Amino acid sequence: MDVKINISTIQYDEHSKVDTININTTGTLHKKNNDIYLMYKENHEGVEVTTSMKISGKEITIKRFGGSNSTMVFEKDKTHTTKYRTPYGLFNIETYTRYLSMTVDDSKPIKIDLDYDIKVNDIFSGRNKIDRKSTRLNSSH
Repeated sequence: MDVKINISTIQYDEHSKVDTININTTGTLHKKNNDIYLMYKENHEGVEVTTSMKISGKEITIKRFGGSNSTMVFEKDKTHTTKYRTPYGLFNIETYTRYLSMTVDDSKPIKIDLDYDIKVNDIFSGRNKIDRKSTRLNSSH
C-alpha cells in the first residue's frame, strides 16, 4: 500500500554542531510474516537512494541502495557494526542504540522514535535522534 512518510532527524556531532534534516516523501508499506517493510526513495547529493526499513519485533533494519549502500541494525542497548559503501570508498559504521520505540497499530500511523550514537571510521562521531511517521494514503495496493 502507498504511504506518506515524514522523517525528522536531529544530528549532534562531536563538536556540538546540530543539524536538522526533514524528509517528506511517499513510499510503500507491506507486511510479510510478522514483519513490516517501508520502502522509499531519497536524494543524497544528487544521487537517488532507495531506503528499505524492516520493523521486526524490537529491532529495526535500515538498508540503503544506490549511490551509497549500507545496512544498519538498531536494537535498544546494543551496538552493531556495518560497512558503508560510497563513491568515495568503504567505511565502517558503528551504532549504539540508546532508545527505540515503535508504535505499530493497523488503525494508526506507524511511529518510530530512535536515538543512537554513530561512529564512522575515525572521521565522524555523533548522535542522531529520529522521529519517523508513516500514514496510509490509500488502502489499495
